Amino acid sequence: MDYIKSMRLKQWIKNLLIFVSMFTSSSFSYDNFFSLLYIFVSFSLVVSSTYIFNDFIDIDTDSRHPTKSSRPIAAGKISKKNGFTFMFFLFLLGNLTLYFLDSRLILFSFLYTVITYSYSKKLKYIKYVDISVIALLFVLRILIGSFATSVPTSTPLILFVFFISLGIAAGKKLSIMKNDLVTDSNVKDFLIISYSEDNLLVTLKSTLQLSLITYIIWVIVVKSLILNSLSSVFLAISCIFLFFFIDKFIGNSFLGLTEEIIEQVKDDKSLTYPALLFAVSLLIGLIF
Repeated sequence: MDYIKSMRLKQWIKNLLIFVSMFTSSSFSYDNFFSLLYIFVSFSLVVSSTYIFNDFIDIDTDSRHPTKSSRPIAAGKISKKNGFTFMFFLFLLGNLTLYFLDSRLILFSFLYTVITYSYSKKLKYIKYVDISVIALLFVLRILIGSFATSVPTSTPLILFVFFISLGIAAGKKLSIMKNDLVTDSNVKDFLIISYSEDNLLVTLKSTLQLSLITYIIWVIVVKSLILNSLSSVFLAISCIFLFFFIDKFIGNSFLGLTEEIIEQVKDDKSLTYPALLFAVSLLIGLIF
């Protein structure tokens, strides 16, 4: 169970972005879906291996963190030898499966791995690069799905994902800075030295506002002109729910509550409902 926990299966939800190109381009097919499903699982194994690597890099800091200290590696439940063995097993299994599915996807996998390795070792200690790298990794997930199915992704949609990822990353950093329970942390020390709360708050607000603007542009320019009126109505409604989600997320970040966004969305109903309603209205708008 500790090894399963170290894989952070909840974080696999981020990899659902692999399916975005197929659904948003109205090119759904069972062949594409199952192909992307296999890619999703394989790539998620690779991503889990990078989480384990990062846990070893941050083991000292995580062991003093109020919530991360319960992670198996930080808590000492998995030895360094066994942890690295498991990490390499996941990495090799994921990449071998990707290779047999589509050998070209190995390039995306290694690019993701190199970027996350660089982030863990160095890039997360460079101002603005730290949040930009996180956003880039989200965009990379979309490109994997687009490349695998030969379905292009529109520029406004890519910009939307990039900007909302930037905002979420900025909210995470702001929450770390404002969390008094996080002490003796290299990341927090870097944030305090490199940023002010106003820096991160302005970045948070501006990038999330840009994400809303680019999403509205995608709805109006890319989708609504080629969809029927009912579909356009649901896509317009999704813009409203996205606004409510963004507004609440900004407020929670200012309170220092969004360090773990997935847990926050799951536990805070004022975030859960807008997120779910946004996803449902978007899917209905794309399907009908």
